[in-house]
Amino acid sequence: MTVVPVKQLLSSSFLRGNSAIKNRISIGEYCSVANTIADVCIVGVGGLGGILAKELASAGLKVVGFERGPVPTLEDYAPRDAVKFLIRPELSDWSKHEPTTTRKKPGDKARIQYRTSPLNVLGGALLHWTGQSSRYMPGDFKLHTNEIASGNAERAKADLTGYDIIDWPLSYDDLEPYYEKFEWEFGISGTGGKNPFAGPRQRDFPVPPLRHSAKMEIFAEACRKLGYHPYDTAAGILSQAYRPPQPYDTRMPERPACVYCGHCNFYGCHVHAKSASLYTVVPVAQQTGNFALHANSKVFHLLSDDKGNATGVRYFDPAGRAHEQRARVVILSAFVFESVRLLLLSKTDHKRFAKGLANTSGYVGRNILAHGDVRAMAAFDDYIINGFIGPGSAAMRIDDFNGNNFDHTGLGFIRGGTIGTSGDGTPATRFDVLPPDVPAWGEEFKKYYTHYYTRTMDLNMQPETLPHRDNRVDLDPRQTDRWGIALPRVTFDFHQNELRLQKYMAGVGERIMKATGASKVWTEEKGRPNRWAGATRMGADPKNSVVNEFCQTHDVPNLFIVGASVFPSMAGYPPTATVAALAYRTAEFVLKQKQWFD
Repeated sequence: MTVVPVKQLLSSSFLRGNSAIKNRISIGEYCSVANTIADVCIVGVGGLGGILAKELASAGLKVVGFERGPVPTLEDYAPRDAVKFLIRPELSDWSKHEPTTTRKKPGDKARIQYRTSPLNVLGGALLHWTGQSSRYMPGDFKLHTNEIASGNAERAKADLTGYDIIDWPLSYDDLEPYYEKFEWEFGISGTGGKNPFAGPRQRDFPVPPLRHSAKMEIFAEACRKLGYHPYDTAAGILSQAYRPPQPYDTRMPERPACVYCGHCNFYGCHVHAKSASLYTVVPVAQQTGNFALHANSKVFHLLSDDKGNATGVRYFDPAGRAHEQRARVVILSAFVFESVRLLLLSKTDHKRFAKGLANTSGYVGRNILAHGDVRAMAAFDDYIINGFIGPGSAAMRIDDFNGNNFDHTGLGFIRGGTIGTSGDGTPATRFDVLPPDVPAWGEEFKKYYTHYYTRTMDLNMQPETLPHRDNRVDLDPRQTDRWGIALPRVTFDFHQNELRLQKYMAGVGERIMKATGASKVWTEEKGRPNRWAGATRMGADPKNSVVNEFCQTHDVPNLFIVGASVFPSMAGYPPTATVAALAYRTAEFVLKQKQWFD
């Protein structure tokens, strides 16, 4: 182990002006530097970091992974603790130490917000995700071409002032083999060929769909009455016991089927039927002997040299001591907000990266994205729904109003979203399924809830958000974390296209709900941000993007960013299957750069 004098470390541009971190490092006499140079350093060993670690370590590369959270045990995540995991995330060690600040527009005062995504544990948010595993549609990768260049936006009379729309630098066909690999290695339940709007696939899902709930059947029947096309959503939860067969990774252990407990979204799976990196790809990476994991270790700076290459990371160990780990390749696979924060914190004295590492375009932090979820809800006087039955990803959905699958002429907006219903009916997640004329507290609330808890259902609509110049992540000038490091500040609001789309989608949901024969129907028309993406987007032009099609930064050839932050746009589906496919594809690309590891 090499020792770097504190005086030398404190002179770096990152620490200059950051007195809080200076003071922490100054407590000791040195910052230790590992004597070995890793082939690859992975920052964030969550769902994607686990994939990268397995692929790279299995090929013989020496990989060091840093996870700022602990290694959770079954006893940690098996309890159905709604207070800890859902209602009061600020009480959980997995989220309370890494908040963000949030505001709607520049000039507003930002407030502290605690989130369970990211989830700061080994395996990340895949430990408690719902399990929606849909591939993006082919048209989702070409928004500028399909919406603007084609004239669709003009025909729709959409006001796109303030938006910054580009195409992805890759296509559905480029990702299709990696979608397949994710589905077969993680065990995704589903059936191909049922959704007429889906892209072509070379192979069906490895296991059949999950069982149907009453909500799914009621929704499907109503949609068929209206001429829509319901289908079983791909689910990251096993419908039967499964172990990947050849030619996929047979080193992963067999996992059991879902027991339909209904505690999926926000909770870990106590039987491991949910497809989570913690007990799939991460153990395989560790078994190789080529993967060194540093848990409870927070990376606070990305190192680079005068030539513009990444050279490693600086991090705090669990005891708060500062260390350096050198590496030939550095991969950021942290959550959206953290990847931006690290790039901005890692600015250098050199003019090229004075605004942040890999940020000559100025696009680091720009155009953050989120779904604008809205709901349509219904109560039934003469029908028991039991909406709490079944996993959250046992879902029936339609894509008739997703993407560009419907006529937008004169609607005033472009794009769309997916619509569906699923499980997730525990009391803590159903208390707000209330008609607008019922109070949210008191005797009348209790009376209504007691009678209708088993008689309500809701549709969730996931309208996409277009990239807007006002939506971004930067460093909060006042608020810091427990290490004294500036928190990520999220500036985000829905703009004219989203507001019109959300209102339209609420109307579609209301129409479907009325077709179910429900006694009472009501809707939400204003979206709630969910499922974050964007802020280090990929693109063909280095002037308006941060990474290329292989998630390789334009500015720093041996620095990669793998995660939803590289999305230039967001489809109606959750990003999970697409980011997993990108992780497999990026790992393959890195392994082909043999000159880096000679």
